Amino acid sequence: MSVFDILDEMDDMLDNAKAFPLAAHKIVIDGDRLRELVNDIRLAMPKEMKRAQTIDYDCDRIMKEAQQNAEKVIHEAEERAKTLVSESAIVDEAKKRAHEILAKTKTKCDQTKQATSAYVLQSLQSTESTIADLLEQVRKERGNWEDN
Repeated sequence: MSVFDILDEMDDMLDNAKAFPLAAHKIVIDGDRLRELVNDIRLAMPKEMKRAQTIDYDCDRIMKEAQQNAEKVIHEAEERAKTLVSESAIVDEAKKRAHEILAKTKTKCDQTKQATSAYVLQSLQSTESTIADLLEQVRKERGNWEDN
């Protein structure tokens, strides 16, 4: 029996049912026979409909899994972004600190260079003065020797 035949029998059953007393819109039917017909429909249902139902179920399952995976990927990406931002902040702070150290070192180097130049200049002037005094003494001694 085909699905359409079963549906026709159900339709005939409804047409031939007796009205319920004092309620014309309600009818009395054989519930066991109706349940048999519904089961017959399930058994006679085309394979394509069963396959479509399975596919529909699989689609729902796949969509839920995809949604869960997408949420997981988004969460992991957010965590990675937080880590990268944190690492970026650390790198920026390190660069800032390195520039400060470099600037202080350059300043110290310039100060040391100036102090060294001043020291060397003073030492040369002192040496020059000492040599001039010695030269003066040598000339005096030579003059004393020449006079004798």
